[in-house]
Amino acid sequence: MGKTAFTGTPKILPKFITEEEVLTILSKAKKHRYRNYVLILILWRTGMRVSEALKLQKKDIAEDSIMVRQGKGKKDRMIPIQKDVSNLLGLYMDRMKPKDKLFTITTRQVRYILKKYEPDGLDVHPHTLRHSFAVHCLKNGLNLRSLQKILGHTNLNTTQIYLDVIGDDIKKDFEMVVFFP
Repeated sequence: MGKTAFTGTPKILPKFITEEEVLTILSKAKKHRYRNYVLILILWRTGMRVSEALKLQKKDIAEDSIMVRQGKGKKDRMIPIQKDVSNLLGLYMDRMKPKDKLFTITTRQVRYILKKYEPDGLDVHPHTLRHSFAVHCLKNGLNLRSLQKILGHTNLNTTQIYLDVIGDDIKKDFEMVVFFP
């Protein structure tokens, strides 16, 4: 069998963590500080950029979606949310006024928060949660075009990089298959 010729610059695949690793981080955060738990959950379950999450106001949250205002490229978009996330946000925002920000912290503080909860051997950044969201969505069957809209990518090629991550995963899974003659 022939080998594929290498052409061009190698792609740097996005770093992501498994669902189990995210759940470990969430578990630690929930025991420590509820705000941190909600923030990490929102980053992972919506794929938002940290800058977008830090701009969120109570008025941006609907029962089934989050309105990202002036995201990257100054574009607005709607991100669907599941019922459990909606319920959690409802409890979290209970005493907030419509124009109150959900999180009054900086991007640097978010990085520090993640560092505090990350499992040994991992280096988790806020954008790692965005990458993890994308990979987990594709592994669970989400359409690439829908993922593009949720992530706010203008170009589908930007979103397609996650297919390469999934492809590598499939290859590893297939290597475990044993055929008997």
